[in-house]
Amino acid sequence: MIPVLILSFIVRLINLNQSLWLDEAIEALAVKNNSFIELVSRYAVFDYSPPLYHVILKAWTNIFGYSEISLRLPSVVFGVLTVALVFLIAKKLFNHKVAFLAGTFLALNPLAVYYSQEARRYSLAALAITASVYFFLQKKWFWFGLALLIALYTDYLTWFMIPIFFLLKKKTAIIFIFLLPAIFLLREQLAAGMQLARDNPLWSQVVGGFDFKSIPLTFVKFIFGRITIDNKIFYAAIFGPVALFYLWILSEAKNKILWLWLAIPIILGAIISVKIPIFSYFRFLFILPAFCLLLAEGTKTKKVFVIFIIFINFISIIIFNLNPRFQREDWRSAVVYMEKSSSKVFIPSLAQADPIYYYRKNLVIRDKENLVIGPENTVFLIRYVREIFDQRDFLKKVLELSGYQKVEEKSFNGVVIWKYENRN
Repeated sequence: MIPVLILSFIVRLINLNQSLWLDEAIEALAVKNNSFIELVSRYAVFDYSPPLYHVILKAWTNIFGYSEISLRLPSVVFGVLTVALVFLIAKKLFNHKVAFLAGTFLALNPLAVYYSQEARRYSLAALAITASVYFFLQKKWFWFGLALLIALYTDYLTWFMIPIFFLLKKKTAIIFIFLLPAIFLLREQLAAGMQLARDNPLWSQVVGGFDFKSIPLTFVKFIFGRITIDNKIFYAAIFGPVALFYLWILSEAKNKILWLWLAIPIILGAIISVKIPIFSYFRFLFILPAFCLLLAEGTKTKKVFVIFIIFINFISIIIFNLNPRFQREDWRSAVVYMEKSSSKVFIPSLAQADPIYYYRKNLVIRDKENLVIGPENTVFLIRYVREIFDQRDFLKKVLELSGYQKVEEKSFNGVVIWKYENRN
């Protein structure tokens, strides 16, 4: 197991100092600017998640600071520990060979690696659910209950595991008693989330709208991670046959518990997403260990298939690390670019400005609700999520009516910025 853990740790350290993207920057400023009590009572309501991860990250950053690497290191540790638990689960259910395969598959899985490098709750949720499955198999009920509660207070989608444990052992229903405080918070979050969805209909599609492609896309992302191709026909032609091959491998796996772990949360997520937009593949990271365990079971006597899966994992990780297009939004470089020649930036919504606040030194940030034009000769217009928060392109129209003319356009990995100069 030790070589697999070392390998998983090394691949999760590569490119760990990437720029924070929007959600990570929001998280970073939240834990920096809020007390422990405020994180639970105020911030968690608008983050639409339980508060445990925020509290853990604040305790960590109070000691180790708020750099990109420091913010992400807990997720790295959670990811490596999840690999260790997958090894132990496979050893319990099968044998040492399958355990080695399962651990290796998760250690090198490109999606697992990506979210083990993100300062968000998903890696902790995956660890806690994997731990709960392990202790459930071991019949260590105190540790099972503790691990499951950590998961349930980290991410709401992990609640989809409760029916599985209930089906396997009805006594686990006692966990519901400990969820009562979270249910009150969930009611507030649902109300705030539904209001946001009504005010910004396109936002629901961004955060987790469900359609017929959602489940197949989740499966493909479990294989290839964040790698994608803009041409959808070419994308299907390249990735489709490999996905079908993985499906055939999975069909060789028979373990009931692992199949429940993989399937039930996806099914429940799809049903609920008809009403509440929650279905995004990365939110199901906590079932990815089950996927890797089933792959290991399906390939335990097929050496060529093992080599093929490891090859796919390695290629995906290499492509991701060498091609910035598949990496996170580069707000760090964007801020450096803007600070060279301006002190004022316009953005569709200040709700999306946290990455600038995290990296900025002297930039003044305005949105359409706080609009002040001039007297700067050079300003910048950020086009980020304009389709949602500035559908009529109000900022662009006001700037151009005020005598500003677009002179340059830059893209920083999805952060598109237009440079304007005053021609009056």
